[in-house]
Amino acid sequence: METNGNVVNVSQLSIPVFNGGSYEFWSIKMKTLFKSQDLWDLVENGYTEPDEEARLKENKKKDSKALFFIQQAVHETVFLKTAAANTAKEAWGS
Repeated sequence: METNGNVVNVSQLSIPVFNGGSYEFWSIKMKTLFKSQDLWDLVENGYTEPDEEARLKENKKKDSKALFFIQQAVHETVFLKTAAANTAKEAWGS
């Protein structure tokens, strides 16, 4: 990890993988990851489609980022439960 003043640069995130056991520990780690990326609100609440096209695009981008993290964070034996989800909120609730 490299620090530059108040900015911390992390070359690669460590994403915890859920293999079907110890859900509580995995969930805590994932919530922390989402909060660090300013994504937890989207995962927990989803997003509303605002009138502004730019905000909608940003919300969809952030939601896709969170969905990607969830997909990367589950073992392939668990992945089928989340594969049909189109949003991070849907995947998190699977």
